[in-house]
Amino acid sequence: MQQRNQHPKVQNNPLSPIEQFLAYKVNIEAMCREQEKKLGEDFAYIRDNAPELLLSGISSLLFSSGKSAKKTDTAMVDRGKREELTVPFAASDYLAIARNLLPVVWSIIQPMLITWGINKAISLISGLFSGNKKASSRK
Repeated sequence: MQQRNQHPKVQNNPLSPIEQFLAYKVNIEAMCREQEKKLGEDFAYIRDNAPELLLSGISSLLFSSGKSAKKTDTAMVDRGKREELTVPFAASDYLAIARNLLPVVWSIIQPMLITWGINKAISLISGLFSGNKKASSRK
């Protein structure tokens, strides 16, 4: 004999479009709060460890021994192991690093140049309108 379920089937009524939208909105807000929490933790970590991260990033740029910098010599075999010879940086490597750092350097120097330019323009303009004429005093 076939046994019938003790619990009657509960039919799920389909959600109206507004209810679907509200459920979707609640899910999106929960995901946003979760991402905000993760980003906040990441930024707190970066803020707390900024000097170490900056120094390690610069040192990895300058002193990295990437796959392109290592050469293996298959002729030199010592006790069954390959010896890896590291090739020192060439001038092109330093130029590539300098080219990558150029936008950072420009963003640091640009405000200084603008400030210097403004101060120089102010001094030139004030020199034109002031009573002291340096050019006429020279003979």
